[in-house]
Amino acid sequence: MTKPTADLSIIAANYNNGRYLDAFIRSVMASTMLPNELIIVDDGSSDDSREVLAKHAGLPFIKTIFFEENKGFTDALNAALEAASAKYIMRADPDDILLPLRIKTQYTFMEQHPEIDVLGSNVVYFRDSDGATLNVSNFPSAHHKIAESYRRGEHGLQHPTVCAKASVYKAYKYQKIFPAEDYEIFSRMVRDGHVFANLSEPLYRMRIHEGSATGNLKHAHIAQTFLFRDQIFGTKTSRFKVWSYWNHIRYYRKSLQSENPIKRYSNLALSVLFYPGKLFNRLF
Repeated sequence: MTKPTADLSIIAANYNNGRYLDAFIRSVMASTMLPNELIIVDDGSSDDSREVLAKHAGLPFIKTIFFEENKGFTDALNAALEAASAKYIMRADPDDILLPLRIKTQYTFMEQHPEIDVLGSNVVYFRDSDGATLNVSNFPSAHHKIAESYRRGEHGLQHPTVCAKASVYKAYKYQKIFPAEDYEIFSRMVRDGHVFANLSEPLYRMRIHEGSATGNLKHAHIAQTFLFRDQIFGTKTSRFKVWSYWNHIRYYRKSLQSENPIKRYSNLALSVLFYPGKLFNRLF
């Protein structure tokens, strides 16, 4: 039976994720609704990524762009944005997994709610080493709550869960500054009045491993995020705020990576200590 196709382009930037690429592409193939195109930009990988991508070259919806040398994550994403030709653009990372209903659910929602410009969803975090589920995210659903998150210097949605109108996404593009490129682009959209939403159900499995962005966090990453916040929203963030929020995120991510239950909950307690409001939001 032929699967229906969504007027949707999935874009992904790959750099040395060869060991995960096959599972990622197969998760797209297993979707209940297929994309019009899956655009993977290989950013000068030095592993077996090209060989893995070559295996899937016969898929009618897959398109690959190869950089001969590493240009960086934002250049790769912008190249994918440029190449995308569908009505909607969906983000994904090649070390993660799309759940079978993601494409159909987000595409249908966008078609039924033309007032929404950018749509995300919750995610299931899972550990690479054994596949164990670690947590499920709790992003706000309503636009005003999402916008408040960005104005506070926080993320209102998970970057690789985004499904957005192509006309909006292409008008903004990613800045060359990395990291915090996702915070920056979506904050500009919020500032300019574009409407956001999140679906409450998890539609995406995000892999936690040593090489993932979720698994690596430096103080400079958080400092860059708040610098963008101050530039875009005209705020002034104290060094203490940057330091405390960095520790909150750092210990939370350590809790996700900890296989030892004692270490996991100790790190989680430290995360809450640095930002008690997050626990309040989770509970209420």
